[in-house]
Amino acid sequence: MENERRLPPRSARLAVLALVVGAGLVLAFAGCSPGVSTADGSAGGSAGGRAERGSVGGAAEVLPVVDRKSAPAMSGRTLTGDAFDLSSVRGRPAVVNFWASWCGPCRAETQALVEMAQAHPEVAFIGVNREADGSAAARAFVRDNAVRYPNIVDEQGAVAARWNVPGLPTTFVLDSDGRIAARLFSAVTAESLGAVIAGLV
Repeated sequence: MENERRLPPRSARLAVLALVVGAGLVLAFAGCSPGVSTADGSAGGSAGGRAERGSVGGAAEVLPVVDRKSAPAMSGRTLTGDAFDLSSVRGRPAVVNFWASWCGPCRAETQALVEMAQAHPEVAFIGVNREADGSAAARAFVRDNAVRYPNIVDEQGAVAARWNVPGLPTTFVLDSDGRIAARLFSAVTAESLGAVIAGLV
């Protein structure tokens, strides 16, 4: 019949399917979930507050001393229920890592963060967990990966908004005066983070 729809050849259909699947895999590995709400809304906030970065060991944005500004205030309860205030580590360089257990690149960088925290006791390491599930998964993740440094619970994303976090993972390195000395907007490695710390200690 003239009006009968004709399907494309089987080979063409398979090629289209391969393109769709391939694109899906690229998005999955690149971290394509909705953006974390930020102070300026630049990341396209969402109710779920999920965003993750796909690259590992990306270059750090290191700020010259004259351009450094004081880090935003940070306080709250940790995953172990203790009170924590960032001002308590003033006088030491600090690494502040925003993460979530559902974030693939966050999981990939955890070993490097743990190793760097052990290798540099003169540097304060602080995690900020961005999960909305009561932190049960986060507590299990911290326990299973032997994360010893404090991790603040940021269930509603208020801390991430104050720090203008564009996605997860994001890491800030502070100098001993509490000013932001560097920002890393991808999963860190021992090499990428170590190079920044070396310039501060």
